[in-house]
Amino acid sequence: MSLSFSQIELGATLGSLMRPRPNNPFARPRRPEEVAPGITLLGSERVNFYAIAEGRSLTLVDCGFFGHLRYLEAWLAETSRKMTDIEAVVITHGDGDHLGFASVFDPLGIPVYVPEPDLDDARAKQRAPVAKILRNWFRPACFGLLLESHFDSASSQPPVANALGFRPGETLDVPGRPRTVHVPGHSAGHCCLYFSANDVLVGGDALMTFNIFTGRRGVWTFCPHDRRQDRASLEHLTHLEPFGSAALLPGHGDPWTEPGSVGRALAAARIG
Repeated sequence: MSLSFSQIELGATLGSLMRPRPNNPFARPRRPEEVAPGITLLGSERVNFYAIAEGRSLTLVDCGFFGHLRYLEAWLAETSRKMTDIEAVVITHGDGDHLGFASVFDPLGIPVYVPEPDLDDARAKQRAPVAKILRNWFRPACFGLLLESHFDSASSQPPVANALGFRPGETLDVPGRPRTVHVPGHSAGHCCLYFSANDVLVGGDALMTFNIFTGRRGVWTFCPHDRRQDRASLEHLTHLEPFGSAALLPGHGDPWTEPGSVGRALAAARIG
């Protein structure tokens, strides 16, 4: 990717103006972990995102909260990489805990891909709080999530003005070449991403191994819009091959890296 000096300078300037706090007392960072060859888990204990490497080139999948930019920057520095090694950012869906710091890539000319039905969410300046948070705020786990999101600027994170849409079912021409799998229910455009070289499915919020609202372990899917659609989506995943054999990398909770993890998760999934 060829970037002009002015693009890089503008990106650095905007990044410094929007710089989140260097730490958050209500967030515990994950130690970066290679969960599959070339795929690194990043983020906090509540919110995951992933870096996929092909040589020096990277694709970033999801962007946590805005303040989670510090976790990406620390990992890039630790691995002697630069922000401009990121060739593309792919967002599984248009929620604030996945769009996060995606706006910092706009001035660098790095494309941010969002499912077409969720583009309006990505480009919006204001986002409504998730109904699940409003209903569960009194629970310790949910209250901790609220505090983490507040101190990581979730309510004021900038829109991704130049987000590019992709159609579910596409194989994206970015490092890792993920196949996008439409799993609506959580959002209209929600997509999982299948990386065939590793037999890995990044599940977004379709399949999570931790309930961020109640603190319970297990396999969960959340359907703020349409429970019937969510059930249909899980059944759709169940009958698609080869996803049942894949390892599962969720948006929330610990990855299940054994072969067949997606099949086991689908069999155990509960709709929250």
